[in-house]
Amino acid sequence: MSYPYRLMLPEELAAPGEMEPAVVLRISLAAIADALAERTGGKDFPPIFRNKDSDAMFLQVDEVPLVFVSFNEEPREVHVYVADRNVHGESALLQLLNRLPLDGIEGAWWAREDQPTWPGNSANTFVIRHRDCGSESGR
Repeated sequence: MSYPYRLMLPEELAAPGEMEPAVVLRISLAAIADALAERTGGKDFPPIFRNKDSDAMFLQVDEVPLVFVSFNEEPREVHVYVADRNVHGESALLQLLNRLPLDGIEGAWWAREDQPTWPGNSANTFVIRHRDCGSESGR
């Protein structure tokens, strides 16, 4: 079975410097990894890369790279990083998150005062509603 997401390695990010914080989810990184592992039968998961200050997971969802980061000082929150060019309005990123098996997870947008058109500046909180749109071939 194919899923709309796949594990990435950090070196697969084409332009890591373009990744910016977009949203924060109220869940642990381990819980996300467990949900993905359960869904895929453990294939390729848990993909957590650890360093002294944080843990990270690199996923590609519908061809869009996302980085999930949990900082040691707040292990029950996960910051999702994405390249701004992949966020065309609030619903674009939320659609990607809804493809993951994370139903009922609360989140909030990062605000960016230096970017007036950033969708998070007018959005508040949200809840992920997992939508299983069936498998897609070629991934």
